[in-house]
Amino acid sequence: MKQLKDYSKKRFKILKDSLESYRHILDPEKLHQIRVEIKKIKVIINLINSCAHKFKGHRHFVPFRTIFRRAGEIRQPEIFYRLLLLYQIGGVSDAKIPKSKKIDVLSQAFQKDVPQFIESVSIQKKKLKMYFDKVSKTEARKYLRKKKLEVERLMFPSFNSEKLHMARKISKEIIYLHWVDKHKKADPFYVEIENIIGQWHDKQMLLPILRKSKAADEVTALVAASKEDLVKLKMLASRHYSPSLNVND
Repeated sequence: MKQLKDYSKKRFKILKDSLESYRHILDPEKLHQIRVEIKKIKVIINLINSCAHKFKGHRHFVPFRTIFRRAGEIRQPEIFYRLLLLYQIGGVSDAKIPKSKKIDVLSQAFQKDVPQFIESVSIQKKKLKMYFDKVSKTEARKYLRKKKLEVERLMFPSFNSEKLHMARKISKEIIYLHWVDKHKKADPFYVEIENIIGQWHDKQMLLPILRKSKAADEVTALVAASKEDLVKLKMLASRHYSPSLNVND
């Protein structure tokens, strides 16, 4: 499948370039890019796994997962600081931020291992290339339709917060696979719910830290904002899956 080959080639190039850049400059955005590209590669692996007989998706993803987790360990404290700034929350000590004291050590260790990571990525690229022709357009579109149905089952007619992480994960997969249906842009519905679930998830990450810091006012505000996110999600799902019920909105 030519589209899959082209898409994969781009993903591996950006991943390698981002790893090499981080090797020289400790740029948090490069870490973010590394993790995004690995997520996209995982989608490629999932697609192949659904189409290619005897393909072991988990085995092929393990080397990428190692890089993904290492990058996540470094990025986690930065995410918390960014969220505190975004929601204008002060008075939270560094001691309350997970792994904040280990950033330098983790970053330097990651830089040191970049050549090993790049080599591993190159090896996995060669292993995956032999399976690209085993994925047809028909099978890829069938897989995409299946993912859309999975999101619908998770979001409508009802959902609970425990299912939102999975709904977001699959929505990202759908967004990353928009090229399968020759669409230049991803469906706005999946982009929007993925974004709102992400914002809701950010708030859930902050709440335990704020509770430990005894920031009662901030906790109350975030809980209220979280409920608003859930209302928005329910409204979006209802309008998307049952538009006839929203004629008078």
